[in-house]
Amino acid sequence: MKKTHFLSFTFLVVVMLIPASAFAQKSAADKSWNTFWTQFTSAVNKKSKPAVKRLMASEKDFSSGGGMEDRDGWLQLVDKQRWWDDLQRDVKSGTKSYDYDGKPGRVTRNNTLIFAFIGGRWRFMGPMGD
Repeated sequence: MKKTHFLSFTFLVVVMLIPASAFAQKSAADKSWNTFWTQFTSAVNKKSKPAVKRLMASEKDFSSGGGMEDRDGWLQLVDKQRWWDDLQRDVKSGTKSYDYDGKPGRVTRNNTLIFAFIGGRWRFMGPMGD
């Protein structure tokens, strides 16, 4: 009987912690968004590839939006294709909430750039795919 009560109590605690941890993650994401967005906007406006790269997702999480480029390859395309003006326009559009695989996320209002809160930090995940 005691074992059943213990298992029931343990299950209840786990079930209660899941929403609490999700809430805590969203709260941390909300608190840190403005700082991240200011840094990202500044990096794009200065056309700084090193600054943008520091704010990007890891190589395994980054998506070039349908292409096969890694982060460096995508940043080279930004220069080669002269996409900096497009990125600046995307940033000026602002952002809105976006569910990124169950994680807090944001997307530019013109639906071109995706951001996600991963590992306690905001990251630029890449451009929207085709």
